[in-house]
Amino acid sequence: MKNTVREPWEGYEYLVTEGCEVDWKGTPGLGDILFGLNAVHMITHLERKKRDLPQMIMNVHWDHSEDYLYHYEDPETIIERAEYLHNFYYDKDAVKMVHHFDAYDEELWRIRHRHFARTAGPQAVLAGLPCWSFRPEVRCTNPNPKKVVFWRTLFNREWPRGWKRIFTNDDWERILDILRSKGYEPVELTYRTPIREAFYHINTSQFCIFYDGMFQYIAKNLCKPVIAIGDNKGILPVHNQQGVFFYKPDDEENSLWKYLDKLPNIEEHLYRRAKIYKDFIEKELCLK
Repeated sequence: MKNTVREPWEGYEYLVTEGCEVDWKGTPGLGDILFGLNAVHMITHLERKKRDLPQMIMNVHWDHSEDYLYHYEDPETIIERAEYLHNFYYDKDAVKMVHHFDAYDEELWRIRHRHFARTAGPQAVLAGLPCWSFRPEVRCTNPNPKKVVFWRTLFNREWPRGWKRIFTNDDWERILDILRSKGYEPVELTYRTPIREAFYHINTSQFCIFYDGMFQYIAKNLCKPVIAIGDNKGILPVHNQQGVFFYKPDDEENSLWKYLDKLPNIEEHLYRRAKIYKDFIEKELCLK
């Protein structure tokens, strides 16, 4: 038996297998596991409107051991990072992550998730579903007006997909030069940044600018204003509903350079975008 739920952001329908468990493919990327956590929390929230569901079990299948480090300089494992951040989730106990180690699953590696799926459209793109929030009380209410947090692909262990690298390191240096010329103080995060430090810097920043990945769901769940860059118009809005998007460095119609040159005078535009998401999620989750 399957239930149908409709996510509230864009109105897409999803089929959810009747029961209290879903499966998720574990990968080294922090964005991937938080993407899953957000989606499963929203599924649970929507299912609870229709049936008695005390808790959803999220079985995360990893193809490695519990103590595996993707990079030898990683300060903690992906499991430690995920559990640390899950503690900040609103209604955290609605979803319990159960980790399965050395648990390669051929079907799951192909489809990413099991026991829920879109009724139509690309199954890997969970449009509208991964909308969630950290508890409101953990949000910084007095961010540093000069701090801008950013991350790029430069220090990743492996190159991500090409559309995430459409802005080169030279482009990033240009971004940083513009921000500094406007009086901002950029703070760079990498996968070698301890998760507590990354959470602190994002939480206390004025806004973030980044390639699609890494810590983006921390910014999203804090309802933080963001500028997300990458050459994929179908993916950036799925993960960064509160953001402003720029797809190519040479795009004259949607120019990142012109936008940055107008800062800080147009910061209000960034705040409005984030407020739309914040107001939506607080209304949906009855956080006010």
